Amino acid sequence: MWRILIFSVLTALVCQSKGHSVSQTESEGASPPNIVFILADDLGWNDVSYHGSRVKTPNIDSLSKTGVRLENYYVQQVCTPSRAALMSGRYPIHTGLQHEVIYAGQRSGLPLSVKTLANQLKERGYDTHGVGKWHLGFFEESYLPTKRGFDSWTGYMTGNEDYYTHVNCESLGCGYDFYANSTLDMSDNTTYSTLRYTRRAKDIIMGHQTDGPQSKPLFLYLPFQAVHSPLQVPEEYIEPYKRSSLSPQRQKFAGMASCLDEAIGNITSYLKSKNMWENTILIFSTDNGGETNAGGNNWPLRGKKWTLWEGGVRGVSFIHSPLFNSTTVGTTHRSLMHISDWYPTILEGILSHTLPSNLSLDGVNMWSSLLTGSVGPRTELLHTIDPLASHPGVALYNDTFPTNTTAAIRVGDWKLLTGYPGVDKIFPPVNYYSDYFNYRVSNWHWKTLNKIARIKGDEANYFHLMHDNEYHDLQDRHMQGVLYENDFPEIYQLTASGEVKNVWLFNITEDPEELIDRSDDFPEIVKQLLDRLAEYNLTAIPPNFPSPDPAGSPANNGGAWKPWVNTGVVSTLINHVNSAIVRTKSFFGQLILWE
Repeated sequence: MWRILIFSVLTALVCQSKGHSVSQTESEGASPPNIVFILADDLGWNDVSYHGSRVKTPNIDSLSKTGVRLENYYVQQVCTPSRAALMSGRYPIHTGLQHEVIYAGQRSGLPLSVKTLANQLKERGYDTHGVGKWHLGFFEESYLPTKRGFDSWTGYMTGNEDYYTHVNCESLGCGYDFYANSTLDMSDNTTYSTLRYTRRAKDIIMGHQTDGPQSKPLFLYLPFQAVHSPLQVPEEYIEPYKRSSLSPQRQKFAGMASCLDEAIGNITSYLKSKNMWENTILIFSTDNGGETNAGGNNWPLRGKKWTLWEGGVRGVSFIHSPLFNSTTVGTTHRSLMHISDWYPTILEGILSHTLPSNLSLDGVNMWSSLLTGSVGPRTELLHTIDPLASHPGVALYNDTFPTNTTAAIRVGDWKLLTGYPGVDKIFPPVNYYSDYFNYRVSNWHWKTLNKIARIKGDEANYFHLMHDNEYHDLQDRHMQGVLYENDFPEIYQLTASGEVKNVWLFNITEDPEELIDRSDDFPEIVKQLLDRLAEYNLTAIPPNFPSPDPAGSPANNGGAWKPWVNTGVVSTLINHVNSAIVRTKSFFGQLILWE
């Protein structure tokens, strides 16, 4: 196991930023950097200060401003698929986790054939620790994070829970869910989870051995619970927002985001006090768009969490490191990037390790582009193909991907959506005062008309906006902090012939808010992107989305969510078969996709 590695690109950065010559640095040897990956839960595009939000995130703002802000960065539309893409470097269609999330009680998880990012880093000499939310399966012990490459894990396995009591209620009942490694930990059910996770991160950092023959670089994965519902946070974090124009729901959410931001600042302080910061790369990402029903906001993007509109899949992200030189610091990265790209970017880019081709990655090494600001190698990304989602309307073509199957793909400037992409409203920030409401919404209202008139010239048939009486009713309720999903403009849902609409095309570079559907204007582009979806679909494995198993109910497991299936010969055989299917489809998929 190595402890010292020469990094060609990173060494050049160190030399330029520290004033050393390349020869001096190479002769002394460059230690592998510590990698801290912070994953926020349900943080929307308009939930950070630097995107114009009234939510105060000074530490996120400062770190991103002195690092690299990723402004064309994408995640999946919901929790599990994003985490699977991060840990595997693959699109969810290649792990069977493309439909919704893993619900407590389901016999589902990230396939055991997948070598996780933590596995890879552990093999390369890293101490690997996770703190927070797993959400990649726990029905068998073999799916727990400490069996997937993490030396330790503190946190929970399911998708959501109470921030204090760690109880999660789902279809099979309510159960306790908090682990220390692979064992239930019931030692503390009164501490707010963001604070508890920060305390654990401090213990890991301060206890990390940084010198001597046993020293290793640190990989610290921090998938925080915040800012996922339920809306809970200590009162002291809500107090700064109580005199603001934010609605009560948004005030609580803002307090949760501020607490998360404070945690990030504290973690950087711990790294500095341990003299680890100068050799650390910190990556921050959200896992999906904001949930507007729980205080989040994605203004001015269309949609929300669970949807394939930009508000559901365009994510907040940045990367920061004292190792960056002056030409990297303070830049904005506008090349297309996906959460699956972190896998090869960390392993091949940062660590200069060549990955075997049989991993069949969908992620792309973006390291050089992030450092230099050059155009990145990614030219397209598959948002998803979900055969289990609803199938509205009829397929438009017989010889390509069926448009009534829910999917979305981005190629260059163009984004195609099919089937049912989810709630397609644009949700303005919720505030009390009408002057702020009028400025943000009325301005947007008229700018929208002007934009459509400029691009389409016929806004009346292409975009439905509220009548004056609807607008004033909305304003009245907005001042009371009461909003509904059907309050905001939506793209029309019927074709000219009266059929249910199931295909949309947008030029995202020109129209990031997805206001102007161009599918009728460019049918040849629609067809090209449908053909591309058909190619991807040939490589997809079936969604692993079984009904919840009653045997997994907390009532049958001592009141807790914990593994309930014993791994045996049959289970092992199933894993081998699934592994063979994944490898075979991925292999032939590569032949199809790159011919």
